[in-house]
Amino acid sequence: MKAVLWLVVLLLLGGSIYVAVAHFSGGAFPTPGLAVGGDLGWLRRTSLAFWEDIQFKDFNKAATYHSPEKQSEVDIPFLLQRLFGVRPEQLEIMEYEIVLADIDSTGLRARVKTRVKAKLLVDGRVDDTEFMLFFHRSSVADPWYMVLEDSLRTLDVEKEKKH
Repeated sequence: MKAVLWLVVLLLLGGSIYVAVAHFSGGAFPTPGLAVGGDLGWLRRTSLAFWEDIQFKDFNKAATYHSPEKQSEVDIPFLLQRLFGVRPEQLEIMEYEIVLADIDSTGLRARVKTRVKAKLLVDGRVDDTEFMLFFHRSSVADPWYMVLEDSLRTLDVEKEKKH
C-alpha cells in the first residue's frame, strides 16, 4: 500500500514538473489538451492550426487568423501560389512544425518560424521550406492577429530614397 502511494505521488510530481516546464517553455513541449505557455503557446498552437487548415484546403478558416476587418479580403489561395509557386490544388502539405516562436520587447509583435514539407503535385518534387508567420496586436490586452498578407505584398518603391 505504501509503495502504491509513493508511486502515485511520484507520478503526480513528475506530471506537475512536466506541465510547468511546458508552460515556461512557451508551449514548446506537447501537452495534449492543455493550453499552456501563455502567448507563446497560443502563437504556436495557432500557427499549427493555420497550417492544418492549409493542408486540408480550408481557406476560409485560414483567413480567420487575420484581423476581422481583413478576413474577407485575404486571398489565401493567391498567397499560397506566391509562396510555393504553384496553384493550391497542385500542392500537398505533408508535414509542418514550429521551429521558433518569439515576441518582441513591447509584447505587440510576434513571429513564428515554421518548417513546411510540401509536395508539388505537378512534378512530384518535395520541398522543405521555412516560413515566418508574423502576428501583431494593438495592446497587450488585445488578441493576436496574423499579418500573412502584409509580408507577401509587393513592395512599393519610394522615389525619394536611393536604392
